[in-house]
Amino acid sequence: MNKREQEKLQRERQEDLVLNKVLWWIVGAVILEFLILLLNRYYVHYTPAGIPLAQTLRTVFGVLQIVLPVCAIALAAWYVSLRKGGKPTRLAGILTLVGIVLAVCAVLVSRFGGSGIRLLYTGIPAVTVLALIYYLYQREFFVCAVLSAMGLLGVYVIPRAGISAVAAYGYAAVCAAAVAAVLVLARKLQTGQGVLEAGGKKLEVFPKNANYTMLYVTCAVVAAVLIATAVLGELALLYGVVVAWLLVMAVYYTVRLM
Repeated sequence: MNKREQEKLQRERQEDLVLNKVLWWIVGAVILEFLILLLNRYYVHYTPAGIPLAQTLRTVFGVLQIVLPVCAIALAAWYVSLRKGGKPTRLAGILTLVGIVLAVCAVLVSRFGGSGIRLLYTGIPAVTVLALIYYLYQREFFVCAVLSAMGLLGVYVIPRAGISAVAAYGYAAVCAAAVAAVLVLARKLQTGQGVLEAGGKKLEVFPKNANYTMLYVTCAVVAAVLIATAVLGELALLYGVVVAWLLVMAVYYTVRLM
Protein backbone atom coordinates (compact mmCIF):
# COMPACT_ATOMS: atom_id res chain seq x y z
CA MET A 1 0.00 0.00 0.00
CA ASN A 2 1.55 3.29 -1.12
CA LYS A 3 1.38 6.60 0.70
CA ARG A 4 -1.54 7.93 -1.35
CA GLU A 5 -3.64 4.83 -0.60
CA GLN A 6 -2.82 5.10 3.10
CA GLU A 7 -3.90 8.75 3.15
CA LYS A 8 -7.13 7.85 1.35
CA LEU A 9 -7.84 5.03 3.82
CA GLN A 10 -7.15 7.34 6.77
CA ARG A 11 -9.45 10.01 5.32
CA GLU A 12 -12.24 7.46 4.82
CA ARG A 13 -11.88 6.30 8.43
CA GLN A 14 -12.12 9.87 9.68
CA GLU A 15 -15.20 10.50 7.54
CA ASP A 16 -16.84 7.32 8.88
CA LEU A 17 -16.06 8.41 12.44
CA VAL A 18 -17.60 11.84 11.85
CA LEU A 19 -20.66 10.27 10.23
CA ASN A 20 -21.17 7.97 13.22
CA LYS A 21 -20.97 10.91 15.62
CA VAL A 22 -23.45 12.88 13.56
CA LEU A 23 -25.88 9.94 13.48
CA TRP A 24 -25.61 9.49 17.28
CA TRP A 25 -26.40 13.18 17.77
CA ILE A 26 -29.45 12.92 15.52
CA VAL A 27 -30.71 9.74 17.23
CA GLY A 28 -30.20 11.27 20.67
CA ALA A 29 -32.03 14.45 19.66
CA VAL A 30 -35.00 12.47 18.30
CA ILE A 31 -35.29 10.40 21.49
CA LEU A 32 -35.01 13.47 23.73
CA GLU A 33 -37.54 15.40 21.66
CA PHE A 34 -39.97 12.48 21.96
CA LEU A 35 -39.57 12.48 25.75
CA ILE A 36 -40.19 16.23 25.84
CA LEU A 37 -43.39 15.72 23.85
CA LEU A 38 -44.52 13.16 26.43
CA LEU A 39 -43.70 15.60 29.24
CA ASN A 40 -45.74 18.29 27.52
CA ARG A 41 -48.67 15.90 27.37
CA TYR A 42 -48.57 14.59 30.95
CA TYR A 43 -46.75 17.40 32.80
CA VAL A 44 -48.38 20.52 31.30
CA HIS A 45 -51.48 19.68 29.24
CA TYR A 46 -52.80 16.94 31.49
CA THR A 47 -56.44 15.88 31.84
CA PRO A 48 -58.28 15.71 35.17
CA ALA A 49 -57.56 11.99 35.26
CA GLY A 50 -53.86 12.74 34.83
CA ILE A 51 -53.55 15.10 37.81
CA PRO A 52 -51.96 12.47 40.11
CA LEU A 53 -49.35 11.65 37.46
CA ALA A 54 -48.62 15.33 36.91
CA GLN A 55 -48.14 15.86 40.64
CA THR A 56 -45.82 12.85 40.79
CA LEU A 57 -43.80 14.19 37.86
CA ARG A 58 -43.45 17.58 39.57
CA THR A 59 -42.11 15.87 42.69
CA VAL A 60 -39.71 13.75 40.63
CA PHE A 61 -38.35 16.71 38.70
CA GLY A 62 -37.98 18.65 41.93
CA VAL A 63 -35.53 15.96 43.01
CA LEU A 64 -33.89 15.54 39.59
CA GLN A 65 -33.05 19.24 39.34
CA ILE A 66 -30.66 18.68 42.26
CA VAL A 67 -29.51 15.10 41.67
CA LEU A 68 -28.73 15.34 37.95
CA PRO A 69 -26.50 18.46 38.15
CA VAL A 70 -24.54 16.79 40.98
CA CYS A 71 -24.15 13.66 38.83
CA ALA A 72 -23.05 15.76 35.86
CA ILE A 73 -20.38 17.47 37.96
CA ALA A 74 -19.16 14.11 39.25
CA LEU A 75 -18.98 12.71 35.71
CA ALA A 76 -17.11 15.80 34.53
CA ALA A 77 -14.58 15.36 37.36
CA TRP A 78 -14.17 11.71 36.37
CA TYR A 79 -13.57 12.72 32.75
CA VAL A 80 -10.94 15.32 33.74
CA SER A 81 -9.13 12.84 36.00
CA LEU A 82 -8.97 10.24 33.22
CA ARG A 83 -7.75 12.81 30.72
CA LYS A 84 -4.99 14.00 33.05
CA GLY A 85 -3.96 10.41 33.66
CA GLY A 86 -3.70 9.69 29.93
CA LYS A 87 -6.41 7.01 30.10
CA PRO A 88 -9.24 6.42 27.58
CA THR A 89 -11.95 9.05 28.02
CA ARG A 90 -14.53 8.08 25.40
CA LEU A 91 -17.05 6.48 27.79
CA ALA A 92 -16.54 9.18 30.42
CA GLY A 93 -16.97 11.89 27.80
CA ILE A 94 -20.22 10.42 26.50
CA LEU A 95 -21.66 9.95 29.99
CA THR A 96 -20.61 13.49 30.97
CA LEU A 97 -22.33 14.96 27.91
CA VAL A 98 -25.50 12.95 28.57
CA GLY A 99 -25.43 13.98 32.23
CA ILE A 100 -25.10 17.67 31.36
CA VAL A 101 -27.95 17.51 28.84
CA LEU A 102 -30.29 15.71 31.26
CA ALA A 103 -29.36 18.10 34.08
CA VAL A 104 -30.18 21.15 31.94
CA CYS A 105 -33.49 19.60 30.88
CA ALA A 106 -34.43 18.74 34.47
CA VAL A 107 -33.65 22.27 35.73
CA LEU A 108 -35.59 23.95 32.91
CA VAL A 109 -38.63 21.71 33.36
CA SER A 110 -38.65 21.99 37.15
CA ARG A 111 -38.02 25.74 37.32
CA PHE A 112 -40.03 27.01 34.37
CA GLY A 113 -42.60 24.28 33.70
CA GLY A 114 -44.36 24.81 30.39
CA SER A 115 -42.05 27.67 29.36
CA GLY A 116 -39.03 25.45 29.96
CA ILE A 117 -40.55 22.65 27.89
CA ARG A 118 -41.32 25.06 25.02
CA LEU A 119 -37.73 26.28 25.19
CA LEU A 120 -36.49 22.68 24.95
CA TYR A 121 -38.66 22.16 21.85
CA THR A 122 -36.41 24.53 19.93
CA GLY A 123 -33.30 24.19 22.08
CA ILE A 124 -32.75 20.48 21.38
CA PRO A 125 -32.82 20.82 17.56
CA ALA A 126 -30.69 23.96 17.81
CA VAL A 127 -27.99 22.20 19.84
CA THR A 128 -28.08 19.29 17.39
CA VAL A 129 -27.56 21.65 14.46
CA LEU A 130 -24.62 23.24 16.32
CA ALA A 131 -23.13 19.78 16.79
CA LEU A 132 -23.47 19.08 13.07
CA ILE A 133 -21.74 22.38 12.31
CA TYR A 134 -18.94 21.46 14.69
CA TYR A 135 -18.29 18.14 12.97
CA LEU A 136 -18.92 19.15 9.34
CA TYR A 137 -17.82 22.78 9.03
CA GLN A 138 -14.89 25.01 9.94
CA ARG A 139 -14.24 25.76 13.60
CA GLU A 140 -14.70 29.49 13.18
CA PHE A 141 -18.18 28.89 11.74
CA PHE A 142 -19.03 26.86 14.82
CA VAL A 143 -18.00 29.75 17.09
CA CYS A 144 -20.03 32.19 15.00
CA ALA A 145 -23.03 29.85 15.07
CA VAL A 146 -22.86 29.46 18.86
CA LEU A 147 -22.74 33.24 19.33
CA SER A 148 -25.67 33.69 16.94
CA ALA A 149 -27.69 31.03 18.79
CA MET A 150 -26.98 32.84 22.06
CA GLY A 151 -28.19 36.04 20.42
CA LEU A 152 -31.44 34.41 19.30
CA LEU A 153 -32.05 33.06 22.79
CA GLY A 154 -31.25 36.51 24.22
CA VAL A 155 -33.99 38.10 22.11
CA TYR A 156 -36.42 35.73 23.83
CA VAL A 157 -35.04 35.78 27.39
CA ILE A 158 -33.94 39.38 28.02
CA PRO A 159 -37.36 41.06 27.55
CA ARG A 160 -38.82 38.71 30.20
CA ALA A 161 -37.13 40.39 33.15
CA GLY A 162 -40.54 40.87 34.71
CA ILE A 163 -40.99 37.09 34.94
CA SER A 164 -37.46 36.24 36.06
CA ALA A 165 -35.09 39.17 36.46
CA VAL A 166 -32.24 36.92 37.58
CA ALA A 167 -32.51 34.76 34.45
CA ALA A 168 -32.86 37.74 32.09
CA TYR A 169 -30.05 39.90 33.48
CA GLY A 170 -27.86 36.90 34.19
CA TYR A 171 -28.18 35.68 30.63
CA ALA A 172 -27.46 39.18 29.30
CA ALA A 173 -24.25 39.22 31.34
CA VAL A 174 -23.28 35.78 30.02
CA CYS A 175 -23.82 36.94 26.43
CA ALA A 176 -21.75 40.09 27.00
CA ALA A 177 -18.93 38.02 28.51
CA ALA A 178 -19.08 35.54 25.61
CA VAL A 179 -18.86 38.29 22.97
CA ALA A 180 -15.94 39.93 24.78
CA ALA A 181 -14.14 36.59 25.17
CA VAL A 182 -14.54 35.75 21.48
CA LEU A 183 -13.23 39.18 20.47
CA VAL A 184 -10.13 38.80 22.66
CA LEU A 185 -9.54 35.20 21.57
CA ALA A 186 -10.02 36.04 17.89
CA ARG A 187 -7.48 38.84 18.12
CA LYS A 188 -4.91 36.55 19.75
CA LEU A 189 -5.51 33.81 17.20
CA GLN A 190 -5.30 36.23 14.31
CA THR A 191 -1.94 37.46 15.59
CA GLY A 192 -0.72 33.88 16.10
CA GLN A 193 -2.10 32.59 12.76
CA GLY A 194 -4.63 30.36 14.45
CA VAL A 195 -2.28 29.06 17.15
CA LEU A 196 -2.86 29.79 20.84
CA GLU A 197 0.06 29.63 23.26
CA ALA A 198 -0.64 28.75 26.88
CA GLY A 199 1.76 27.42 29.50
CA GLY A 200 4.55 27.02 26.98
CA LYS A 201 2.36 24.79 24.79
CA LYS A 202 0.96 25.60 21.36
CA LEU A 203 -2.59 24.68 20.41
CA GLU A 204 -3.87 25.06 16.86
CA VAL A 205 -7.42 26.35 17.30
CA PHE A 206 -8.15 27.71 13.81
CA PRO A 207 -6.48 26.98 10.46
CA LYS A 208 -4.16 29.61 8.99
CA ASN A 209 -6.75 30.59 6.37
CA ALA A 210 -9.49 31.32 8.95
CA ASN A 211 -11.59 34.39 8.19
CA TYR A 212 -11.56 36.50 11.35
CA THR A 213 -13.69 39.19 9.74
CA MET A 214 -16.70 36.88 10.03
CA LEU A 215 -15.99 36.46 13.74
CA TYR A 216 -15.78 40.21 14.32
CA VAL A 217 -18.95 40.90 12.32
CA THR A 218 -20.79 38.15 14.22
CA CYS A 219 -19.80 39.72 17.54
CA ALA A 220 -21.01 43.11 16.29
CA VAL A 221 -24.33 41.70 15.04
CA VAL A 222 -25.04 39.78 18.25
CA ALA A 223 -24.08 42.74 20.46
CA ALA A 224 -26.26 45.13 18.43
CA VAL A 225 -29.23 42.76 18.51
CA LEU A 226 -28.98 42.24 22.28
CA ILE A 227 -28.72 45.99 22.94
CA ALA A 228 -31.72 46.60 20.67
CA THR A 229 -33.62 43.89 22.55
CA ALA A 230 -32.88 45.52 25.91
CA VAL A 231 -34.17 48.85 24.56
CA LEU A 232 -37.03 47.84 22.25
CA GLY A 233 -38.08 44.47 23.63
CA GLU A 234 -38.78 41.29 21.70
CA LEU A 235 -39.23 42.05 17.99
CA ALA A 236 -39.54 39.65 15.07
CA LEU A 237 -37.12 41.86 13.14
CA LEU A 238 -34.35 41.11 15.63
CA TYR A 239 -34.82 37.37 15.15
CA GLY A 240 -34.73 37.97 11.41
CA VAL A 241 -31.44 39.85 11.57
CA VAL A 242 -29.64 37.01 13.35
CA VAL A 243 -31.22 34.31 11.16
CA ALA A 244 -30.30 36.22 8.00
CA TRP A 245 -26.69 36.52 9.16
CA LEU A 246 -26.63 32.79 9.95
CA LEU A 247 -27.82 32.02 6.42
CA VAL A 248 -25.12 34.28 4.96
CA MET A 249 -22.47 32.48 6.99
CA ALA A 250 -23.86 29.05 6.05
CA VAL A 251 -23.60 29.88 2.36
CA TYR A 252 -20.13 31.38 2.74
CA TYR A 253 -18.65 28.47 4.71
CA THR A 254 -20.36 25.88 2.50
CA VAL A 255 -18.70 27.43 -0.55
CA ARG A 256 -15.37 27.34 1.27
CA LEU A 257 -15.75 23.59 1.78
CA MET A 258 -15.95 23.01 -1.96
